[in-house]
Amino acid sequence: MRSRSSITRSALAFATIATVTAVPATAQQASTPASGLRAELIHDIGTLEEKYLGLAEAMTGKYDWRPGEGVRSVGEVFMHVAGANMYIPSMAGVEPAEAFRGLEGQEAFAKLGELEQQTDEATIKETLREAFAYAKDAVGSVPDDQLDGATSVFGMQTTNRVALLLLVTHMHEHLGQAIAYARINGVVPPWSAGS
Repeated sequence: MRSRSSITRSALAFATIATVTAVPATAQQASTPASGLRAELIHDIGTLEEKYLGLAEAMTGKYDWRPGEGVRSVGEVFMHVAGANMYIPSMAGVEPAEAFRGLEGQEAFAKLGELEQQTDEATIKETLREAFAYAKDAVGSVPDDQLDGATSVFGMQTTNRVALLLLVTHMHEHLGQAIAYARINGVVPPWSAGS
């Protein structure tokens, strides 16, 4: 479990991201690639979406549970993932989801924190659905010839490819956290229930 201070540092890093190059506006139209890295990422995001939405349903009534003081609750983890899904693509030059448009620095940081405070379970589930749909469209909108384009992620010079990989690895990181939360609460992840 990460401490609140390390969570705050992570969120602050989100807020200090400066994109060096942006994908041209014409590339912002979502297209689903048939093969290659983007197709593989979109497929993985689809699998993650099913697991998150399954856990979100299975954890109904437990969204306020947290393993300790200063650690994200179940609902906060879901909303943290949703917020990241709507914001991380901007690191690859994709226009952020509507909730983050025009926000940078402390404003983006504040929006991430605000999203995590949502407590209505139906709203959390719907936001997760929208955020996963947005993430898939965002990955599809970065043309292959822009994957090696330069960008800055957490102050490090890197590529749009790395930003898209961060999007997906972040989802995997918190899926593990959500699974642990479920197991501690006696909830078997739906995809494991038949095993």
